[in-house]
Amino acid sequence: MNNIIHQIIEELGRNILKNIEEDGLSDIDQFASEALELCKGSVRELISEIVEQLNKEFRLDKKFRKELGLALKEKDRQRSLLTEVGLIDFKRDYYHEKESDTYFYPLDIMIGLTPYERIGANVSARLLMEVAEVSYEKSAKIVTNGDVSRQTVKNKILAVGKLEKEAPTEKRVVKELHVFADEDHANLQ
Repeated sequence: MNNIIHQIIEELGRNILKNIEEDGLSDIDQFASEALELCKGSVRELISEIVEQLNKEFRLDKKFRKELGLALKEKDRQRSLLTEVGLIDFKRDYYHEKESDTYFYPLDIMIGLTPYERIGANVSARLLMEVAEVSYEKSAKIVTNGDVSRQTVKNKILAVGKLEKEAPTEKRVVKELHVFADEDHANLQ
């Protein structure tokens, strides 16, 4: 495991130095953006490797699986999760629990993944924060660079359910109301 981590970090360092050698530091802002993207890519690769290593360790611990009553049904099923560092792809195993006659992914439970969820909780929260100010489409572009659709943003809003804070029931009474209309007439005063 440590060997994989060292390889990923060394690769990141080589890529950053390569960018400095090729482009120099004439535009520090551009370099910072490129370095950030390189770091995000390395973090995605690191997380993917760690998760797959956990999966392999669980697969190889046959004694523990037998105690739990789990039988391996299928190896290396693909899963993707959109996180703040981007889309993370990894593989995990599908198991059958003999006692309850159910099928599931123990790795998903170990790393805290919700079944069928393709967007991480932090990304979902950021989408909801942005959509309070801008449209569904702009929210998706700001948070995920357009990786999710407007419909996905809407579904996240619907999943939140009813808001805890109610709208005020007391209505204000105004003395005078001014209505501005563009190329239109309002006759009521």
